[in-house]
Amino acid sequence: MTTPVTSSEIGDKISALDILVQELGAEFDKTAGEAVAGVDGAGKKAAEINQRIERLGVDRLILSRALERARATEAAAREAQAEDVRRKHFDAAKGHAARLLAAASRIDAAIAEFTAALPELSEAELSVRLSLSRADHRLPGAVVGQIGLALMAVDKLTRIADGRARLNAPGKSIAETVAFAWSFLVNDNEEAA
Repeated sequence: MTTPVTSSEIGDKISALDILVQELGAEFDKTAGEAVAGVDGAGKKAAEINQRIERLGVDRLILSRALERARATEAAAREAQAEDVRRKHFDAAKGHAARLLAAASRIDAAIAEFTAALPELSEAELSVRLSLSRADHRLPGAVVGQIGLALMAVDKLTRIADGRARLNAPGKSIAETVAFAWSFLVNDNEEAA
C-alpha cells in the first residue's frame, strides 16, 4: 500500500511546475522571436516548447484536482481525529458523572443521618443542662461545646463545603468537643462502668 501524497507535497509540485512553466515561457518568447527573425530551426523548437507548456498545463490541472482531494481527505481525517478526541472526553465525562452521582447518593445518605442525629444531639444537650440545673450543679464559665452543638456541627459542615476548613487546622471533632466540654460527666460514667 502506498502512502498518500500530502497536500503540502502536491503544493510543492505545483510550485515547481509553475516555475518550470515560467522558465519555458521565457524560453518560448526568446525562441519565437528568433523564429520571426528567420533563425533556422527556431520555429520547430518554439512549437516543441509550446507543446511542452500545454502538457504541463494538463499536469497542473491534474495536480490541482489532486490537491483539492488531498485537502478534503486531510480535513476529513482531522475532523475524525477531533471527533475521536471529543468522544473520549464525552466518555470521560460520563464516567465522572457516574462518580458524581455515587458521591451525591452518599452525601444524601449522610445528610439524612445528619438530619436525624441533629434533634437527638440538641435534645441530649438540653437534657444534660436541665438535669445539671435540677441537680443544682453550676457549670463552669463558657466552655465551648456545652451549648449549641447542633449549630457547631452545621458550621463545621459549612466550613468544609466552602473550603474554609482547609485554611485552618483540622480542629476537634464534635465528639471530641463533647468529651472535653462534658468531661466531668463522661469520665464519671467511664469510671463507674
